Amino acid sequence: MVHMGEAVAWSPSSVDEHLLLGLVGGGLLSRHPGMKRPEWIVPPSVHREPDPSAGYVVSFVRLHERGFNVPAGRFMRALCHYYGVELHNFAPNAISQAASFVAVCEGFLGIEAHWDLWVHLFRCELHTVAGGARGLRRPVLAGGLTFALREGRKDKYIPGSMTSNNADWEKGWFYLCNDGAGLPAYTGKVLTERPGRWGRGVSDPAKREQLDLLTGALHRLAEKGLTVAAVIANFHW
Repeated sequence: MVHMGEAVAWSPSSVDEHLLLGLVGGGLLSRHPGMKRPEWIVPPSVHREPDPSAGYVVSFVRLHERGFNVPAGRFMRALCHYYGVELHNFAPNAISQAASFVAVCEGFLGIEAHWDLWVHLFRCELHTVAGGARGLRRPVLAGGLTFALREGRKDKYIPGSMTSNNADWEKGWFYLCNDGAGLPAYTGKVLTERPGRWGRGVSDPAKREQLDLLTGALHRLAEKGLTVAAVIANFHW
């Protein structure tokens, strides 16, 4: 039996203004207008863990490098609502999976991000780390939500694997303006269990015909050589 121990502590932020301006220059972060309500804030050195002001959430450099930006799109907001999570709960590869899915739907299938297709193809998993003692796991304060293709459906989507080069990504946190309150407010939520809805797929038989058409189109794209890596290389979400 797996037991859940104490959560892994936050690391002080390694972010500075130069780093965030680099994201701005690359089109991965909104410009800093220098107004009373800036688009982003470098955490003060006295903040050893996140403590954003009202109207701000906690984001990470790596999430923006993987395809996230504000204002958050409809699909991103739907992910937060359906899985019951906040922005800091997304692992970098979860953002990559979601962003590439949106790009495939819009750029190759010619449709808006299709929610039923998403839950048909992907399952949600809880990420934890070893706790030292046998059978003990520790929740993470950031990045506890990951996505993976469902078993038996990997041939229904374009091929690809997520990068494992995410070392120390959780140190790159900063405060991001929650434009229009599109994202859930930051509460420091920690994911400690996998709710049943995380594993649900599409059960309505009436929707299966359309899903078969869409997955057939994805299979043909894969046969032509389209990969997740190629999609990721060409988008900004």
